[in-house]
Amino acid sequence: MNVILNKEPDKRRINVATLMYLVLMILSYGIYVSLESDRIAQSQQWTSGGSISDQAIESMSQLGRWTSITESLFLVLFTLVMIMMITRYRSNVGRLLPFAFWNVALFVGVGAFSLVVSQLTSMSVGNLAQPIFVPAFLLVALFIYVTWGLMKRG
Repeated sequence: MNVILNKEPDKRRINVATLMYLVLMILSYGIYVSLESDRIAQSQQWTSGGSISDQAIESMSQLGRWTSITESLFLVLFTLVMIMMITRYRSNVGRLLPFAFWNVALFVGVGAFSLVVSQLTSMSVGNLAQPIFVPAFLLVALFIYVTWGLMKRG
């Protein structure tokens, strides 16, 4: 919390905060992929078996809810950190660029991972990349905000 409240924080603290943020984002994405993979595997198993029991339908529904929750966690984490960064650096929008570039790298990595995994498994690239769609649009909006702020500053 000191990183957020200090006006001139220690650079080491910023690096630790960035690392923690990236680890949480990757962890939430990894959980999402794992749950999505399990959901697809169960779906394929049940459709090949003929009839589906009520218990199987409930299990599939529960897995779908957890997948949605982890996808939402990814979005909420990104959005909250972006709002904190904008609030903190509204007078110096150029300081938002490292956050934006780290997220571009993260989203490109997720996209590349999605492509590779979709080729190796039965999972579709759209399902794998789904958690980054909304954050990517928000990131574009952040770049527009930073550009506007830098132009306004002169």
